[in-house]
Amino acid sequence: MSDSPRAVQFDYDKNHADMEQTVMPRLQAPVAQSLQVPPHYRGVWQRSLLETPHLRDVDSTVFWLQTGQWHADIRVPAGRPDFSGIDSFADCNKQHIDWLVRQQAFAGITHVDIQGTRETCQWRRLLDYQPAATKPDAGLMHFGPAFLTETGLHAPYLEHWHRLPDSDNGFAALQLLDSDGAPAAPMQFLLVAGMYVMQIRNRADGWPARIKPGMLLTTQAAAKQRGLLDFDISFGRRSAVGWDVLHSTLPWRVGQSVSIQLGKVRGECVSLIVNGALHTWKIIEWNPPA
Repeated sequence: MSDSPRAVQFDYDKNHADMEQTVMPRLQAPVAQSLQVPPHYRGVWQRSLLETPHLRDVDSTVFWLQTGQWHADIRVPAGRPDFSGIDSFADCNKQHIDWLVRQQAFAGITHVDIQGTRETCQWRRLLDYQPAATKPDAGLMHFGPAFLTETGLHAPYLEHWHRLPDSDNGFAALQLLDSDGAPAAPMQFLLVAGMYVMQIRNRADGWPARIKPGMLLTTQAAAKQRGLLDFDISFGRRSAVGWDVLHSTLPWRVGQSVSIQLGKVRGECVSLIVNGALHTWKIIEWNPPA
């Protein structure tokens, strides 16, 4: 790989045989290949249906990106208000905030357990837009060609998912490092599956003591919500010079183009110039297209 920066479409021309897991907040040793999810999980899945005893949702915009071990998920409710001219939370009115608190997004490690014909999946959420749940996020999975149904193990629900056709060839997971080589604060990740990208940035502050597991942001007074909402998961599609934001928990990011230049790859780290700023990222996973 060239030492000089160049514009790329996340060209995976450097193959790292060992995938590494990041367990918050410290970087740990390589993870065994057997701990990766099976290949039929990997890619970007779009949800077409959610059914619970009290809800049927076919209108929310939901994407789940899965690499060998990492996942990121964004769930944008229908009825988004007009964010034209909005550039930050300071510009948001009550209508904007009331809609923003209904969003869901999370990222973390995926565990799959296959016992005979029974296949279960658990999403261990390490970063979450909403407060922690009181039950594990796990489902019973039934796969068809580019389609799956998921039924809840700890809650009664049914979801239908469809894999995007250009998302299952080539994967990467990167974690941003600070100038000392430690995980940056707040934590930031970049996940790639085929032609698609998820960028994750945690909120700057942890959950305050008043936030208990099982609570929702909708229960918090508007004056206390804005700082808690500054959590970014953005989903987009690769371009010739980087990627374009299609959906985001920060709606003013939608439509933005993110330029990326690939710099030096040194051992387990890679330099990326993102919108003109040079940073070092830890390579957690780097698997080129077949």
